[in-house]
Amino acid sequence: MIGALRILTNLIAGGAGFVTGFQAGVRAGWLREPRPMPHQLAVTLENPLRLAYRNPGETLGLYGFRAGTTVLDLCCGSGLFTAEMARMVGPEGVVHAVDIQRPLLDLAEKRLVEAALADRVRLHHRSATDLPLEDESVDLAVIISALGELPDKVQALAEVKRVLKPDGRLAISDERLSPSYMSPGAVRRVAEAAGFRFGGKSGGGLSYHMIFLNSADYGEIG
Repeated sequence: MIGALRILTNLIAGGAGFVTGFQAGVRAGWLREPRPMPHQLAVTLENPLRLAYRNPGETLGLYGFRAGTTVLDLCCGSGLFTAEMARMVGPEGVVHAVDIQRPLLDLAEKRLVEAALADRVRLHHRSATDLPLEDESVDLAVIISALGELPDKVQALAEVKRVLKPDGRLAISDERLSPSYMSPGAVRRVAEAAGFRFGGKSGGGLSYHMIFLNSADYGEIG
């Protein structure tokens, strides 16, 4: 019996090591060549196991959404978080959802139409470094598990900074199970290189959340 338990323990440990090693290999490849997650894998973003720790309402509730605000959802994907943002800004607000993959925007549009929220969202098929928005026109920008997919992260965040109002904020969140995962330290370095000021961090374990301020006039958030 003891021998069987030892064998089982070794098998579990070996399996965990294989998974960890495989994930490390995939992540290293993503670091060498950042790229968007293929749109064919969008279904994995709505897996119930992921949603158990990535509930859109709970996640976005940390970022200070207010009714009537203008929001940028950068790398919006299939619109899982976009729809919740549209609910939060209300009928007087607007969400600009940007993604470089047209099939993902098509999925987002379908979701928004079915939820009767399409009138609050503007979908943009554009690069993160070429946003179709005016200077200082956005109150809050959000990037969920996507910063690591962008080839030029500093340039992308500099473009976000351009469209944010002086008192605007940038929320960046990532999760350990993502192949393009970036550590909080790496995110902070990139954001500060783009001219943002660190405002605070929460979370841990499987996912974390960071707030950055567009103006040095605003102090850290609790």
